[in-house]
Amino acid sequence: MTATLPRSFLPAAPPRRDALTLDIVADEAAFQALAPFWDALVDQTATRSPFLRWDWVSLWWAECREAGSRLAIGLLRDEEGVPQAIAPLMLSRERDRARRYLTALSFLGGFGSAHGERLDFIVPAGQEDDLTPRLCRVFKHLRDECDVVRLNHLPQESRNTPHILAALEESFIHAGVLNRYPCHFIRLPETLAEYEMRHTGAWRSKLRRRSKSFAIQHAGVASLAGERVSFDAAMDALGTLHARQWPESISSFVTPASWGFHQRLAAKWLPQGRALLPLLEADGQIIAAMYGFVERDEFFQFQMGWEPAMAKLSPGKLVMRWCIEGSIQRGLRAHDMLPSDYEYKRQWCDSLRWLLDLEACNPTSWRAAAFYSLRTARRLLPRRDRDAAGPTSELQEDASS
Repeated sequence: MTATLPRSFLPAAPPRRDALTLDIVADEAAFQALAPFWDALVDQTATRSPFLRWDWVSLWWAECREAGSRLAIGLLRDEEGVPQAIAPLMLSRERDRARRYLTALSFLGGFGSAHGERLDFIVPAGQEDDLTPRLCRVFKHLRDECDVVRLNHLPQESRNTPHILAALEESFIHAGVLNRYPCHFIRLPETLAEYEMRHTGAWRSKLRRRSKSFAIQHAGVASLAGERVSFDAAMDALGTLHARQWPESISSFVTPASWGFHQRLAAKWLPQGRALLPLLEADGQIIAAMYGFVERDEFFQFQMGWEPAMAKLSPGKLVMRWCIEGSIQRGLRAHDMLPSDYEYKRQWCDSLRWLLDLEACNPTSWRAAAFYSLRTARRLLPRRDRDAAGPTSELQEDASS
């Protein structure tokens, strides 16, 4: 006869996990534990973006986050605890006077110094309709911890976008698209000659004359950082040339926090070929530099700088041409100039896609209600009266909105 132990004496069964469990990663140790899984998931996404990579988000969190910022990463795990999808989010406050009193749920690295330009949920391609709605439950879990949701630079074409919007509309109020940015890019052909034939004969002739003058009259040399010039020296040249055109008060790229971030990032990515820094040298000195990132089969042109004293040579256009030629030689399929609608981007690019800023308000937050009401009232004023009115409250309209 076999004795039967009372149930209280039996060892407890390990807790069973659902097929997929949503967790919130809020502490540093748990965040760092995601490192082995993060880029493997990014590799599977349809969204091509260097700004989702582990090196970018982890360095941004270390170098650029505002005081009081908190991690709020949504994580879908399978039965064995392996991450299957990630919502890279944080709780923070922006610096501008309009939003500094609002706690925002935003993309990790979505604003402030060195903010990302193409941000998204990290979900394997083809699984967005299944996984993204489950991942979006993070909004309901975190609603009481924020005044607003502000998700900047989400690709409009992402299959995650409609699911994110639907989830915001379900759990928040005033959910929708706040800003829409054009993002010009080039669909790259097989040769530079093919690309140049897309432009007028006058455009080609002018650029070739300047290329000839650069090479013959100024002993011009085109290279990449790490070939003739060390990575560190090339980055220093980029910073110097960029600051001559756009000082710190205009360009966030050369602010201390952003520059420190990019120096650390470049030290990792330039030797690996994940960042590129094309250079032009004329008369023995660097006169132009272009800094960008390779993500799978696309190049993302991030920042540039050129010598104003050499303006007649058009070094900015020459380094752009050299950069595009390099993208073609690498077999890349797209050269993306990132958001903004500058005329030079329209001239160089033949294609367009869009990035969205999404916003939603917590229906229980008086701060969000005050901010939204003041902004709505201010926008009803004619532009002339709006400018004349000046500051009316500490909860002022965000100039970028």
